[in-house]
Amino acid sequence: MSGPRVLDRDVDHGVAPLAAGVDPRFRARRIAVRKDAGRRRLKRLLVLVGVAAVALAAVVVLRSPVLDVDEVVVTGTARLDPAAVRSEAGIDLGAPLLLADLGAAADRIEALPWVAEVEVTRDLPGRVDIAVVEREAVAVVSGGGGAVLVDVDGRILEPASSDTAGYVQVVTDEAPPRPGRTVDDELRTAIALAGRLRINPAGAVSAVHLEPGLRLQLVDGAVVDLGDDSALDAKVEAFRTVHARVDRSCLATVDLTVPTHPVLTRDEGCAGGG
Repeated sequence: MSGPRVLDRDVDHGVAPLAAGVDPRFRARRIAVRKDAGRRRLKRLLVLVGVAAVALAAVVVLRSPVLDVDEVVVTGTARLDPAAVRSEAGIDLGAPLLLADLGAAADRIEALPWVAEVEVTRDLPGRVDIAVVEREAVAVVSGGGGAVLVDVDGRILEPASSDTAGYVQVVTDEAPPRPGRTVDDELRTAIALAGRLRINPAGAVSAVHLEPGLRLQLVDGAVVDLGDDSALDAKVEAFRTVHARVDRSCLATVDLTVPTHPVLTRDEGCAGGG
């Protein structure tokens, strides 16, 4: 009859039976390794649970009705309709405030013809603020049967109404681009000139013509020839001096192609001419 069977167990740690005669140090090492592996698994599990809890909490906060968009406030508009700005922003009331794409909203608003700058910000717990800086109309571009308001950068703002008093017209042969587009460099130079002469001398110039060369049509009927756009600052100053100091009765033309030597002609047929 065989003797009793001896098992070497570690009930507490679940260690597999060891062969008889195994060094106890090896046995202790195996137990320690298994304990370390168990702790690492537990640590990874706790990290995953923590990440999941944070993600769930973030979703709850982002979707919470407390942080919904309750109002969209537009400031800085004079020409633009605030409702049109809100519509272009594309931020709906009731949408999650923290998920609103403010950068995309600003890009859409900046595409509006009248908008020069815009800032879109969140104001917790439920408001979006849209601060707009509008462009300023400085002239009217007319040609090809159409007329539009433009700013100093040559941006087309909107079709001009029948009342364009106070604006100098820039006359071209071609129809101007649609609102939101920008004119070419040659036309932009004429627009900047019209903007300068709209204010000083105020009310003196009715139109700027591009061909042949830059020409000013004065309200009283005279024509000022500026030639090309070289030395334009000097030519503008010469025109202002002539306008302020010269008797403009029966004045027909002013040649300022050489700004230091203005040449004037008068209409000899008009009363007071000669």
